[in-house]
Amino acid sequence: MRSKRFMAGLIAGGMVLGLAACGPETVSATGGEAQSAGIQTAELPGGTADTAQNDPATAKNGEAKTEVIAAINSEPGSGWDPITGYGQRYDPILQSTLTKAYGGEITNDLATGYSVSDDGKEWTFTIREDAYYSNGDPVKASDVAFTYEAVRDNSTSLDLSNIVSAKAIDDTTVVFTLKEPDYTFVYVTYKVGIVPEALYDENYGQQPIGSGPFKLVSWEKGQQSVWEYNEYYYGKEPSIKRIVLLFMDDDAAFLAAQRGDVDLVFTNQNLAIQEIPGYRMENIESIDNYGIIFPTTLNEGKVSEDGRAIGNDVTGDVAIRRALSVGLDREALITDVFNGYGKASFSMCDTMPWFNEETVLNESNSGIDAAIDILEKAGWVDSNNDGIRDKNGVEAEFELYYTATNANRQAMAMAVAEQAKTLGIAIEPKGASNDDVKAVAYSTPYVFGRGDYTPNEFYLMTATDTIGSGWSNTGYYSNPVVDEYMRKAMASADINDVYKYYKLAQWDGKTGASLIGDAPDCWLVRADHCYFVREGLDIGEQPIQPHCANGQVVLSNICDWEWK
Repeated sequence: MRSKRFMAGLIAGGMVLGLAACGPETVSATGGEAQSAGIQTAELPGGTADTAQNDPATAKNGEAKTEVIAAINSEPGSGWDPITGYGQRYDPILQSTLTKAYGGEITNDLATGYSVSDDGKEWTFTIREDAYYSNGDPVKASDVAFTYEAVRDNSTSLDLSNIVSAKAIDDTTVVFTLKEPDYTFVYVTYKVGIVPEALYDENYGQQPIGSGPFKLVSWEKGQQSVWEYNEYYYGKEPSIKRIVLLFMDDDAAFLAAQRGDVDLVFTNQNLAIQEIPGYRMENIESIDNYGIIFPTTLNEGKVSEDGRAIGNDVTGDVAIRRALSVGLDREALITDVFNGYGKASFSMCDTMPWFNEETVLNESNSGIDAAIDILEKAGWVDSNNDGIRDKNGVEAEFELYYTATNANRQAMAMAVAEQAKTLGIAIEPKGASNDDVKAVAYSTPYVFGRGDYTPNEFYLMTATDTIGSGWSNTGYYSNPVVDEYMRKAMASADINDVYKYYKLAQWDGKTGASLIGDAPDCWLVRADHCYFVREGLDIGEQPIQPHCANGQVVLSNICDWEWK
């Protein structure tokens, strides 16, 4: 069998679920007083206000500091278990993954290499022989096979349904057999933390055993978790030997930093403009895209198998979707909603090697005049002078749902509604729980967040095959031309062809799933991720961060951190 090998580091660019896509995996911290009360000076040496007033790189005993106390805003709802979703949107740290994708560059981790059969259906990975779990047991290829099949068979945000089987040939070789050829399969291999088959049970998420650089030593749910260096780790030994993760809402975390109780705080863009003595602000570029997901079909009275209404008579018209996509002022949203901490977003593929630059908006194809022209050519006019356009008796008005607990999504919905008035489109923002948003997602637009280091994100949101699959393609978007380009991409052995076909799926000059094409979604802002970092703590060179970061993604390069 002749094999084809991709080069490690085949992605050469930067890159990428909070809203609902993150819902199943994380539980947000609430109640600032409860979290604040959980900080005990005796339990957190080197993290108190006294230390902040002295050398930040020196612990109280005068030795070099080896601990970091970080405040993040959520913890895994189902535990630290990759099979139920932990780490699928950021580096799990407690477990190893076959590859890494810091900032989008695919490199080896547990795997030392891989080959692909000529038909693209058989992927063979060789795993390193020096990998051990934190209890000293060796990591085996059978553990990899077990983990992937278990993730495939469980309901998580990661779709592994194309895997027919994962089989260990020997202790260091695992073979994945796919239903259909997919040369983009490598992009899922950085998402699955490997668990030991012999030790896995329903309680694994509470007391995980992994082969990553750190191990969990304690977890007080709703309060904190403590991680320590895994002395069996095969990779670079970190200077940081202990991590304390405090689960706090934004306000409580900000107050903890003001008191000097923490070394790093993940914060929102509203608090990021503040200054805290002894800390610096590090705002890190992301592919954390904020935008609107539209129902793309008209309301014909159809319902899904679970009884949810399908279609919307306003956004089912592509002219409405295009007008909003080109007419909304992204720079104003960056300023008004994110306090300047963000960049304009045009698709989920921004900054990626497979992003079609032709879809970027400019002065010639965007703005209020361009949007109004689209609407009027499509027959959307204000026939009764009430300030709202109409067409065939249908008013250009709709509800826009957002997750009520997410301040950014609320602000985004409010700002979009205000801007849309200028276009003659009436939008009513409506806050709801994730479950309530999901209940109306097939018939009502909603503010969403998405973005990851993989073209599979684009596939999940636009493929006909993914219609009605979880939070994927809730708009019932279908374009056979787009589907065919993506099929060709997955069947292409040359990575450059993969990129080429995904670009064509976005726009081929006539059609595509982009804002200048069918506009099934309207991406507006890539929000920066903001961290207050104690002076003296070097968090290394941070890659572009993915969506659904919740603060923990900053730890992806923890082995490079050090106190100076």
